[in-house]
Amino acid sequence: MKKNCPRCSEKEYEVPEFTQEEKKILSELKANNKLGELMEKIEAMYDIRSIDAKFSLMHINKEYGKCNRCKVDYLDTEYMLCPKCNALNFNWKY
Repeated sequence: MKKNCPRCSEKEYEVPEFTQEEKKILSELKANNKLGELMEKIEAMYDIRSIDAKFSLMHINKEYGKCNRCKVDYLDTEYMLCPKCNALNFNWKY
Protein backbone atom coordinates (compact mmCIF):
# COMPACT_ATOMS: atom_id res chain seq x y z
CA MET A 1 0.00 0.00 0.00
CA LYS A 2 1.12 3.55 -0.62
CA LYS A 3 1.24 6.05 2.25
CA ASN A 4 2.48 9.57 2.65
CA CYS A 5 3.12 11.85 5.60
CA PRO A 6 2.23 15.50 5.02
CA ARG A 7 4.77 16.49 7.69
CA CYS A 8 7.63 14.75 5.83
CA SER A 9 6.78 15.19 2.18
CA GLU A 10 4.01 14.82 -0.35
CA LYS A 11 5.82 11.80 -1.83
CA GLU A 12 4.16 8.44 -1.37
CA TYR A 13 6.12 5.47 -0.05
CA GLU A 14 5.47 1.77 -0.39
CA VAL A 15 4.42 0.32 2.96
CA PRO A 16 4.27 -3.48 3.16
CA GLU A 17 1.14 -5.25 4.36
CA PHE A 18 2.65 -6.25 7.70
CA THR A 19 1.18 -9.25 9.52
CA GLN A 20 0.14 -8.95 13.17
CA GLU A 21 3.24 -10.90 14.22
CA GLU A 22 5.51 -8.62 12.18
CA LYS A 23 3.84 -5.55 13.67
CA LYS A 24 4.51 -6.91 17.15
CA ILE A 25 8.19 -7.61 16.42
CA LEU A 26 8.76 -4.26 14.69
CA SER A 27 6.92 -2.30 17.40
CA GLU A 28 9.05 -3.93 20.11
CA LEU A 29 12.24 -3.05 18.24
CA LYS A 30 11.08 0.57 17.86
CA ALA A 31 10.06 0.81 21.53
CA ASN A 32 13.52 -0.45 22.53
CA ASN A 33 15.30 1.97 20.14
CA LYS A 34 16.84 -0.85 18.10
CA LEU A 35 16.50 1.14 14.90
CA GLY A 36 19.32 -0.53 12.96
CA GLU A 37 17.88 -3.97 13.66
CA LEU A 38 14.39 -2.67 12.82
CA MET A 39 15.58 -1.36 9.44
CA GLU A 40 17.34 -4.66 8.67
CA LYS A 41 14.20 -6.64 9.58
CA ILE A 42 11.96 -4.60 7.30
CA GLU A 43 14.41 -4.89 4.41
CA ALA A 44 14.86 -8.65 5.00
CA MET A 45 11.12 -9.39 5.24
CA TYR A 46 10.15 -7.42 2.14
CA ASP A 47 11.85 -6.63 -1.13
CA ILE A 48 11.48 -2.86 -0.86
CA ARG A 49 13.82 0.05 -1.32
CA SER A 50 15.76 1.28 1.70
CA ILE A 51 13.97 4.65 1.56
CA ASP A 52 10.61 2.86 1.84
CA ALA A 53 11.86 0.78 4.76
CA LYS A 54 13.14 3.94 6.47
CA PHE A 55 9.76 5.63 5.94
CA SER A 56 8.07 2.72 7.74
CA LEU A 57 10.66 2.76 10.51
CA MET A 58 10.20 6.48 11.15
CA HIS A 59 6.41 6.27 11.41
CA ILE A 60 5.95 3.23 13.67
CA ASN A 61 4.68 4.45 17.03
CA LYS A 62 6.78 3.73 20.08
CA GLU A 63 3.61 3.65 22.15
CA TYR A 64 0.10 2.76 20.98
CA GLY A 65 -2.21 5.76 20.77
CA LYS A 66 0.56 8.34 21.15
CA CYS A 67 1.82 10.49 18.26
CA ASN A 68 5.53 10.08 17.50
CA ARG A 69 5.93 13.77 16.81
CA CYS A 70 3.78 15.85 19.17
CA LYS A 71 2.90 13.19 21.77
CA VAL A 72 -0.88 13.61 21.46
CA ASP A 73 -2.22 10.54 23.22
CA TYR A 74 -5.62 9.85 21.68
CA LEU A 75 -4.84 8.22 18.32
CA ASP A 76 -7.29 5.41 17.71
CA THR A 77 -6.81 3.95 14.23
CA GLU A 78 -4.01 1.94 12.71
CA TYR A 79 -2.60 4.27 10.03
CA MET A 80 -3.58 7.70 11.22
CA LEU A 81 -2.68 11.31 10.65
CA CYS A 82 -2.38 13.08 13.97
CA PRO A 83 -5.24 15.57 14.34
CA LYS A 84 -2.91 18.06 16.02
CA CYS A 85 0.33 18.02 13.98
CA ASN A 86 -0.76 16.10 10.83
CA ALA A 87 2.07 13.53 11.12
CA LEU A 88 1.45 9.97 9.92
CA ASN A 89 1.52 7.36 12.65
CA PHE A 90 1.64 3.59 12.26
CA ASN A 91 -0.47 3.19 15.38
CA TRP A 92 -0.33 -0.57 15.74
CA LYS A 93 -2.12 -2.41 18.52
CA TYR A 94 -1.00 -6.00 18.68
